[in-house]
Amino acid sequence: MADSTNIKKSSPLLIAAAWIIVIIPTAWGLDYTVKNALKIFATATPAPTVPAK
Repeated sequence: MADSTNIKKSSPLLIAAAWIIVIIPTAWGLDYTVKNALKIFATATPAPTVPAK
């Protein structure tokens, strides 16, 4: 049987650091993807026409 007095707990600081390491690149990638995807759906503005002289 396992000895219940020999259980190790993870440090909350270590867990927070691990989440930060995961969240920051994920947030950057999501931001980058959304900004580039919005270019597809943006309405193209027609080029200004110059009146003939």
